[in-house]
Amino acid sequence: MLEINFEIRKNATFATMKNPQLLRRRLVQGMTLAGVLSALGISLPVFAQDGLVTQKLTDRITLVSGAGSNVVLFTGRDGITVVDSGSAPMASELAGTIKDLAGATPVTTLFNTHWHEDHTGGNEALRDLGARIIAHENTRLWLSAEFEVEWRNTSHSPRRKAALPDMTFYGSGEKDLGGETVQYFHYEQAHTDGDIALFFPDSNVLVAGGLMSDGTYPITDIATGGWIGGLIQANEAMLAIANDATIIVPENGPARTKADLQAQYDMLTDLYETMKSLVQDGFTGRNMLDKGITSKYDATWGDPTEFLLETYRGMTAHTSDMGGFI
Repeated sequence: MLEINFEIRKNATFATMKNPQLLRRRLVQGMTLAGVLSALGISLPVFAQDGLVTQKLTDRITLVSGAGSNVVLFTGRDGITVVDSGSAPMASELAGTIKDLAGATPVTTLFNTHWHEDHTGGNEALRDLGARIIAHENTRLWLSAEFEVEWRNTSHSPRRKAALPDMTFYGSGEKDLGGETVQYFHYEQAHTDGDIALFFPDSNVLVAGGLMSDGTYPITDIATGGWIGGLIQANEAMLAIANDATIIVPENGPARTKADLQAQYDMLTDLYETMKSLVQDGFTGRNMLDKGITSKYDATWGDPTEFLLETYRGMTAHTSDMGGFI
């Protein structure tokens, strides 16, 4: 049994589908998942509402896409639990959609999978609906801080008090949601240093947040504690949780299967070993781009530039984890 370690506190970007090839790939991925789940007897009705797309993954779990990040709703006996709150520009629209879906059922809880603004931008709006916000302590610290993120070329100011978690934890744990107990797992220094994945075991749904991309190269945010070694470990741990029938919700885009998570893990592991060897030979991230080390993956995962440069920076910050050779 995982121990809950709540502490009461008083105080990756939405995919834009910029090109037709990428859009076609997303559609194929969605159709592939639909085929797999159909064979398992699972139907995924899709509804458009207020510009957002809602999809029933199970009787109790709904996926809302198009809010800046994927948003997941669980309907329990005593209320609705939300996972992630999308981006600030979509906050009002998302809150309206959740309110319509909830009806008379109160919104009680919001989990943030990590601090990124496309996952926490609607925190204030969901608090207005009645949600108490739960996140890892590192997520609260980043939301409270002033700092820069180089790979996004952005500066961040402390968020308003209403956006900050009411409850934080330091490890992994579980919470009774009224009809199902959700398990949450903290993975250190992965996409960020505050990432969690949430597993609904009775529903067999795994919400991966920033730990699984939408099918493009995943970015590890070195500015807030991420690096590829930690992301690989997180992916390996999630693979141990999932089975072939598990519905996996990535940070954006359609729901996925274990095979999709395995593909991300295999790609990351392969490129990590290649990059580690090249770093030892004195290669920079730009050198690796010029060498085309990702060429066998680019047709599937897209433009590798940001991924390679940020991964290289993260590796240079974790030389002790790679033998201390730089």
